[in-house]
Amino acid sequence: MITTATARSFGRIDEATAAQVADLWNAAYPTMRAILTGRIDSYRTQIRDEAWIVDPSRPNADVLQAYAPSEAKVRRGLKRMEELRRDLGQLDRGTYRACTRSPGGFDLTSAYWAVRYVLNASSNSTRDLASVYHLAAVLSRISDAQAREWASAQPQSA
Repeated sequence: MITTATARSFGRIDEATAAQVADLWNAAYPTMRAILTGRIDSYRTQIRDEAWIVDPSRPNADVLQAYAPSEAKVRRGLKRMEELRRDLGQLDRGTYRACTRSPGGFDLTSAYWAVRYVLNASSNSTRDLASVYHLAAVLSRISDAQAREWASAQPQSA
């Protein structure tokens, strides 16, 4: 659960925007965590069941094999979802480090990208996505404003 102070730890945002981000994050975080936990459980089930192996004696085995995921793809997917869930937890605790040299905190741009990746991992049947989409929209607006500010601060070349 983040606070207004946590939301302001990296970004240059005003108090009202930080309060809005904190409220939206706290509303959306349980849904995002549930989405990732569901995906992780799904990947672990595929690994347990060895979903990439299709019995050749089954009817339409060649078709099934064409659509079966490879073992490497399943393991990569599991690793990505576990890393994303870890990053979300660190953002939620205010201990996220965008790189090894940065101090821990809540990075708005990293939060925006993490929320986008969560939305990519969700499906149309996922419930309570409105709060996640609303958070993504607000983080997108903040990220765009910061990018424009940083670009205007750069010296223009002739």
